[in-house]
Amino acid sequence: MDKAQYLSREILRCVFLFFPLLLLGADHRISQASRQRHQAIREHYKGTERLGWWEGRTMTGDWEGRLTKLARMGITFDSNFTTDIAANPVGGQAKGFAYAGSYGLSLNINCEKVGFQGLDLFSSAVWRTGTSLSQRKIGNQFPVQQVFGSQTVKLNELYLSLAAWEEGILIKAGRLDAGNDFLASPLYSRYVNNGFNGNPVAVFFNVPFTAYPNSTWGAYLFCRPYQYLSMKYAAFNANSDVLKAKYHGVNFTFQSTNGVLWITEWCALVNQEQGASGMPGHYKVGYYYMTGDEPKFTGGKQRGDQCLYFLFDQMIVRQGGSLSTRGLTSFISLLLAPKNRNLFPFYFDAGLQYRGLFPGRPDDYLSLGYIYGKYSSTQARVQRSEGKEAENFETVWELSYWAQINQWFYITPDLQYIVHPRGLHIPNAFVIAAQIGFDIW
Repeated sequence: MDKAQYLSREILRCVFLFFPLLLLGADHRISQASRQRHQAIREHYKGTERLGWWEGRTMTGDWEGRLTKLARMGITFDSNFTTDIAANPVGGQAKGFAYAGSYGLSLNINCEKVGFQGLDLFSSAVWRTGTSLSQRKIGNQFPVQQVFGSQTVKLNELYLSLAAWEEGILIKAGRLDAGNDFLASPLYSRYVNNGFNGNPVAVFFNVPFTAYPNSTWGAYLFCRPYQYLSMKYAAFNANSDVLKAKYHGVNFTFQSTNGVLWITEWCALVNQEQGASGMPGHYKVGYYYMTGDEPKFTGGKQRGDQCLYFLFDQMIVRQGGSLSTRGLTSFISLLLAPKNRNLFPFYFDAGLQYRGLFPGRPDDYLSLGYIYGKYSSTQARVQRSEGKEAENFETVWELSYWAQINQWFYITPDLQYIVHPRGLHIPNAFVIAAQIGFDIW
């Protein structure tokens, strides 16, 4: 048996062995930048140094060299567990406590070893448990626990990707999460409130935009023609029905209930070229258009829906040398959509995040964030005409500290203050929370 046949056989064995496990796994850190993460895992296993349990990359180590062997064949795994524990001792509809957990697993098969340069097969899944403090006790709109949602076993992404031109072009096709590639930033993952974490949450209330742990059929193109500019384009099947928990992520129908979601995002990269000494920043402008008929608050339907959005982040203080990643970064997000058929026609969030504030803690993050979501004034007029209380706005303040204990374990104490929950006369709520995460494989 030649080398190519041997590698092909081992890849197939690995897929059939681990695919059932994929139906049991993933959290927010599996959801974004999957290609870069698995590339880093392959690079890690190229080395010969083996660290102890506490100093290692993951909690379970190298499995006596088995993961190294697989990684050198192009097969890598990423698995973690995240839990959000939260209580509201003040405010809300009632005082209470809630736990939510998310176990995740992803598999990436790099096909370079069998002659397909730049081709990868990727899949991820999730097993979520627990309850929502926002739903059960507070009654607010923007969930205070980011890992709550689709509390079941669910297949997430399953796609092929092809990279070319030294990663300057990337194509993906299959079951995709729109939120992994659009309306996203690594800065958001350091927060616990779901208004920040992942994507600016208003988009999910406005259109069937998919994000971890939900996916849909789609095709995606990334290109970076210059070091200072990147462009993204994608089309997704806009079907909110297939996202229901009862399908467990395996409803593969192409039928669409809301047409096609077309989206593009352009990013100006400041001080991102290799060796740049200035403070880095990202300035993104995006637009999406959904082709289906959308119900209007005043009755009837209107063809199509759309949104213009802006995501900016910029390091403003650097601690250390010109290439140091420690320092203070600011960000803002702004989403604008038609008010006659979108729950949140205006959504804004902003934050400050300091990496490595304290000596000897280079991978800790101190984060302060603010969210303002304005409910549709058209909906409010309809609510008042029906004798109902009109929803106005909801605001969130959040302060958190991501403490990276070692490479595979972190704890994030978190405080949140919810103002005007769900835009109604619900008492403002104070939330004490903690997020704990482990990288298992």
